[in-house]
Amino acid sequence: MYSYTNRELQQLDTIEQAWDGDELKIDDGDIRVWLTHRENRGYNGDYTVETRNATGRWEQQNCWFD
Repeated sequence: MYSYTNRELQQLDTIEQAWDGDELKIDDGDIRVWLTHRENRGYNGDYTVETRNATGRWEQQNCWFD
């Protein structure tokens, strides 16, 4: 399980910005972490962790700050 604070993610450079405003903060090829835009938090949580599974597809987990 991956856990981040708002401060940790805010301090990272944005790698890419999605069409909906979410900001890609971490991408190591197998794990991506998106900081969720304020307007999307009701749907996607505070941030989204994507992990690549054995078949190469991305699985998403919506997370909230403590």
